[in-house]
Amino acid sequence: MDDERSLPLFVLPMTLMPGEVTQLRVFEPRYKQMLDSCILDERPFGLILNDPFQPVRGWDGPRTTGTLAHIEEHEEAGSNHMLVVRGGQRFDVIDVIEPALPPFSDPAVSDLVGEDGFFPGQEALLARAEELGRADLPLHISANVRLRPQFEADEAMMLTVQALLRSTMSAIAGAMGIDEETAGPWVEARTADVVAAGPDGVFLAAAMVLPDLEARQQVLSSASMQEALAELEHGLLDIRRDLGLEEE
Repeated sequence: MDDERSLPLFVLPMTLMPGEVTQLRVFEPRYKQMLDSCILDERPFGLILNDPFQPVRGWDGPRTTGTLAHIEEHEEAGSNHMLVVRGGQRFDVIDVIEPALPPFSDPAVSDLVGEDGFFPGQEALLARAEELGRADLPLHISANVRLRPQFEADEAMMLTVQALLRSTMSAIAGAMGIDEETAGPWVEARTADVVAAGPDGVFLAAAMVLPDLEARQQVLSSASMQEALAELEHGLLDIRRDLGLEEE
């Protein structure tokens, strides 16, 4: 099916929302291998929140819903790769494809780490994978995924999202001592970004104002616009109460 594909996964303690732009630093050999193929083939990777309770060959496994990460900028800085990525379509993990090797704490690969603590290069890891008869697998976790369709446009709900964003961000600015004249253009610029994102604006709003990682993941995993809006409001409840925008 057109909405199913195999996807390399960047499993991190973070979320990426559709339309959100963020910077990443890539330094682990397994993710450098992933990045090499993504840049060469001009394709996205999947960025997904980690799940330490569902390990995959010793690594933290992925949660069930993530986001395509489209590479907009790439620069090598020493042994690091610096990326600017933009969140694209959401996806659900169908089944996980384990990596060739376990973490460096595992006896199967611990000897590859130098006395200085530096990671071995890709060539050493690929050689070890071949020794273990796992050369057919990538160094990183992958998955077969199913892409989710974008939400249908709902003008009334998006107006609610905009109002929620304006009031929350304005109150946060006030609590920080930022005067209305200064905060107003900033709030309106962020709201305009949400409007321009269309139905994905609810995700972008969540990225702007939700401080809790689990709350963001709940919005990202929502099955409908109505559910996403409810999760956004739920995630903001304590903050809005502290700001005097909600009753106890």
